[in-house]
Amino acid sequence: MTAIIGRMGALDLSGVTKVFDSGEDQVHAFGPADLSIMSGEFVSLLGPSGCGKSTLMLMIAGLLPLTAGSITFHGEPVTGPRTDIGIMFQDNTLVPWRDIYGNVALQLELRGIDPEKRRDRISGLLKSVRLDGFEHRYPHELSGGMQQRAAFCQTMVHEPSTVLLDEPLGKLDAMTRESIRGDLQALWMEQKPTVIFVTHSIEEAVQLSSRVCVVTPRPGRIDRIIDVDLPWPRDHAVKRSAAFADYIREIQEVFHGFGIL
Repeated sequence: MTAIIGRMGALDLSGVTKVFDSGEDQVHAFGPADLSIMSGEFVSLLGPSGCGKSTLMLMIAGLLPLTAGSITFHGEPVTGPRTDIGIMFQDNTLVPWRDIYGNVALQLELRGIDPEKRRDRISGLLKSVRLDGFEHRYPHELSGGMQQRAAFCQTMVHEPSTVLLDEPLGKLDAMTRESIRGDLQALWMEQKPTVIFVTHSIEEAVQLSSRVCVVTPRPGRIDRIIDVDLPWPRDHAVKRSAAFADYIREIQEVFHGFGIL
């Protein structure tokens, strides 16, 4: 079940490395790593806290310079921040003085897109994550899970071909996480953007991903890439299957080898 690295994809990483240099102290945070991600894939970066997953995500987004190696996006080198991707972090970026509709529309305004021309798009996104009827509520009036659903709509409203999700469910309770996983899965199945998803949950990675990249403890390296050959949607029946359990055990064995589990 181990995938082969070396295909040319929508996103290609070659020898990607990050070292933070603070005077005499150096911290080797990530790499080197090679990875190719094809258009329309849902790929998870799965690893323990502090292994450099989020650092890699920032480098892919062009928000953090590489120490060594290269990242190309559809053949074009990533040399700075990109506006043609969607990014969602663990802490949402909703502004408190705008209602939910206005927060989603804000992303369009910042990109110079007329929100009025995307009114149906905004309303459709909010409905798809069960926020219809809450458009004119303010963030503080919503639960944490509802805020994250709104933040995901922010990320998707300009129809990015590539979406970076950095532990967006990390602060939510188990039941809310499960519910939002279903929303993410449904939107991905409908629109098929390329998704790179950072998580430290094995179950979450197997449920959502077409491939799981298992990252070692710091300095993070991609130790193994596992193709997840399970039917979509990955509902409760799939999660109760022997095949799902096999993937969980396989990944647990990898982390056991790291001395983690």
